[in-house]
Amino acid sequence: MNPTSSARVPRRLWPWGACALGLAVLAWAALAAGVVVFLSAIGMPGDGSHALASKQWILMLAVAVLALSALGSGVASVLAWRTQRGRGTAAVAALLLALLGLLIAVPLLVQGADPVVADDTIWQATGSRG
Repeated sequence: MNPTSSARVPRRLWPWGACALGLAVLAWAALAAGVVVFLSAIGMPGDGSHALASKQWILMLAVAVLALSALGSGVASVLAWRTQRGRGTAAVAALLLALLGLLIAVPLLVQGADPVVADDTIWQATGSRG
């Protein structure tokens, strides 16, 4: 075979729908792992933030895996839809990503409500901290 010939080398066709679905499931798993690590780092009141500070790198790793796998799943979903290689699984992956986005975005979009500090706690109602 002549190396300068214009013969095309066969490309490997990726199953983009399966890749998108796998990455979407990985994003959900990273979210679950981050929540479990966060909840395990909550200590007794008055202990400070030592437990959470010791788990900070694991939480950052979970957030990084979540962001990268969600981005990769979105790209793979688009590629699956355009190349018609796994449209059904790409649609399921896109639905999982949309639910994940809603789960993360809805608490951020609520205006005026602070979920941590209540407006009428006992010491604010009585005027003292005792």
